[in-house]
Amino acid sequence: MAWVNSAEMAAAVSNAGGLGTLGPNSGATTITRDPHEVGERMRAQIKKVRELTNKPFAVNVVVPGPGEEAFSEETAKVVIEEGVPAAIVSQGSGRVYTDRLKQAGMKVLHVVGTPKHASSAEAAGVDAVITSGTEGGGHSGFDQLTTFTLVPQVVDRVRIPVIAGGGVGDARGLVAALALGAEGIYMGTRFIAVQECPVHQNWKQLLVRSEATDTVAIRHGRPAGELIDVQAEMRLGSVRCLRNEYVEKLLQLEAAGKSPAEVMEFFLSPPAGYEGKEVSRAMIPAVYGDIVEGGLGTGQAVGLIRDIPTCQELIERITVEAEKILDRLYEAKGRP
Repeated sequence: MAWVNSAEMAAAVSNAGGLGTLGPNSGATTITRDPHEVGERMRAQIKKVRELTNKPFAVNVVVPGPGEEAFSEETAKVVIEEGVPAAIVSQGSGRVYTDRLKQAGMKVLHVVGTPKHASSAEAAGVDAVITSGTEGGGHSGFDQLTTFTLVPQVVDRVRIPVIAGGGVGDARGLVAALALGAEGIYMGTRFIAVQECPVHQNWKQLLVRSEATDTVAIRHGRPAGELIDVQAEMRLGSVRCLRNEYVEKLLQLEAAGKSPAEVMEFFLSPPAGYEGKEVSRAMIPAVYGDIVEGGLGTGQAVGLIRDIPTCQELIERITVEAEKILDRLYEAKGRP
């Protein structure tokens, strides 16, 4: 949840009984190219979370792509120095950070997109895996495995706890995840539309108005027989977001047969109207409320969003309704 959470939000989730998580650029409203500053911003957010809650929380540590090593390394360094209780590691091999984080006494949860990746993460020593079904917003892997098929296969493959992520938006998703063998759920899109989330109200209101069919996955999979820049495909090829003018232009480029490099160039291009400002497509919806030219990472669970509650209200609603669903299922089987 880059650009769309903060210390206040993470603390609110933890105080309500969840595991609040600080993501890349938590609490930030400007871009920095200085790895040290990235780390110090995260340090400040960690300290603020501790001022607001005494409950466990986590920090997202991203396995870096080419050119991003210094930023991820600085984040990992700060997380270890600050003694954060847990790390949620994503977008790469479990072998990169697991040993260092666990030696520092942290619990390590690793995000995976296939049963094979789950086995690899388990072998690397992680404490739990989080599935990333293709229904989820943002990066969800090349293979487009759905949560309904991915979770039980991962459960069968590993002995460590499995957390279900991707397309979960309410109590029914929680109960379904438990039935599939998961120990809990990992929610992103639904938590953008909460009162504590720092994103612009334009984005929150758009989520309330949107349907599941308003999302699209950009450039999934490798074109058959085509040599491509794998890193470029990884950044383009597995991003689920809401359709808007920016996304439609991306789709038009793909339909016109443009190369991955040409699509990537537009993907990273600065939007019109922001000349002289250091911005990215990912930050402008959150900071400036631009829902036309920004990249709105959003999962299919958006179709379940109809209000903007507090974190406490949302988590209580999910747990209470889940208990009611389980009670009905037990009653249907004639149990007390």
